[in-house]
Amino acid sequence: MEVFYEESAAYHKAEKSKTKYTILSVLSGLFLFLTCFMAFLFVMVIPNIGYMISFGMPALMFLGFWFAFWKWKSTVNVSYDYAFVSGELRIARVYNTKKRKAVARFDCADIIQFGDVDSPSYERLKSDPVTKSVICTSNYEAADGKFFMYILAQYNGKKLFVLECTENLLMNILKFVKRSALDRDYVMQEKKRQTLQAQQAQQTQRV
Repeated sequence: MEVFYEESAAYHKAEKSKTKYTILSVLSGLFLFLTCFMAFLFVMVIPNIGYMISFGMPALMFLGFWFAFWKWKSTVNVSYDYAFVSGELRIARVYNTKKRKAVARFDCADIIQFGDVDSPSYERLKSDPVTKSVICTSNYEAADGKFFMYILAQYNGKKLFVLECTENLLMNILKFVKRSALDRDYVMQEKKRQTLQAQQAQQTQRV
């Protein structure tokens, strides 16, 4: 059975972050140029110790600034793509809507358990010292129509992936795994929303 399904978890503040990303790119490029320039001067004055120190110290300082801005840039305006291809889940990190980097790629046979982050099972799995958490979203709140889904998989050891997705992705995965892999406490998202709305309505009436 051929199945292809894809969706993205876009960063909610992407528009505001584009300018910040551009500024950091320019600064990291500038300091990389200065590092290379000072390193060139450093090589040219060998073996004059005095000049080597004069050019070597700034080169190291500029290198540190370049690394700091480059690292900072990699955390700005990050979104994620999830592609499900006939039983295989592919997760990619997208920088500034352009550059992609693979995060993970594993078969449904490697999935141990999956479900809703709101489930008590998630906290239990997260507290396991041998399990590494891999957050695959830049948002603290799920977008409309989406929820945070966890996937515990055997991928270079035990990994607990957290995705911001629609229930469609969960349903596609469910076609290729045993029903027992789905968290037994999982509640369909529509029912979950209805229950939450009912609780909010009751609280409003009490007030």
